Amino acid sequence: MHKKYVELFRELTRATAVAAEQVMDYDKAKNDDKGFETAKTMRDDFEALHEKLAAESFDGNLTKAEYAKLLVGCYVTVGNLQDRIQALQKAIAGYQSDLIPKLDAIITAENDEDAQAIAEERFQIKEEE
Repeated sequence: MHKKYVELFRELTRATAVAAEQVMDYDKAKNDDKGFETAKTMRDDFEALHEKLAAESFDGNLTKAEYAKLLVGCYVTVGNLQDRIQALQKAIAGYQSDLIPKLDAIITAENDEDAQAIAEERFQIKEEE
């Protein structure tokens, strides 16, 4: 196995172990003992695989079960990346549809007084009844 793939798999196992630990924290806060134990097992498995990949004695050979764990890690990582992308897209949409038009209207005002009036009008949050 090429060293670049070993590096990639080490990062993947580290990231998946961290994600599992975050799930452990969440499950602990929700008093979900079964979920906590499942996430703990996952974390421990990925940490062990990470250690194997990081060992100087690693010969480049993995078992089919270890490759299956790497596949699970890929799915977890892709899911986390998709969640982040969705959050970023939502933030971008907010900037484009809300803040940028409001700020543009302010800076295109005739003078500071008009700019302040526009700001007062545009930067209000209407309370729901």
